[in-house]
Amino acid sequence: AAPHAASADATGATEFSCTHTMQVLEKREGVVTNHEVLSLLRRHAAARDDEEKRQKLPGARRTAPAVTQWRSQQEVRAITRQVIEYLEQGCAADQSRESIAEFMRAMEPFGLTQAEVLNLVNTRPRSLVEVHLIVEECEERLTQQQRTELLRRCALLDSSGGGDGGG
Repeated sequence: AAPHAASADATGATEFSCTHTMQVLEKREGVVTNHEVLSLLRRHAAARDDEEKRQKLPGARRTAPAVTQWRSQQEVRAITRQVIEYLEQGCAADQSRESIAEFMRAMEPFGLTQAEVLNLVNTRPRSLVEVHLIVEECEERLTQQQRTELLRRCALLDSSGGGDGGG
């Protein structure tokens, strides 16, 4: 199937449709952190910018499907930029692969679920109330000392590991 198709209705108006396919580059079971999403989006945005620099100017494109594709690319670029800006305002920008891996190892003794650890990484709670909101049945599963230690370790998440971890 062609990635772009055009059709005309009875009035002669032309409608364009554009389809894109996604391909799994690296199969990985599990979840991704906001830091990993931010790193991926930054890499894709840089690659897209490089590709755009190699393309002809949009005004030089004379066919409607090419203009539609260009507009679609611009919409993707705007959405990507907004998501990057949002993630950079959170704790994802301060984290590294190493600090996240170290944090996940430090969470093992607490017996948390993968979803709870992911939420701790992505939100980096600053109070025990936030820990209670993330960890289901927190008071039943963790002692007061464990909850306090968990919160202390969350505070270290962005400062341990150092650097951007290549991501």
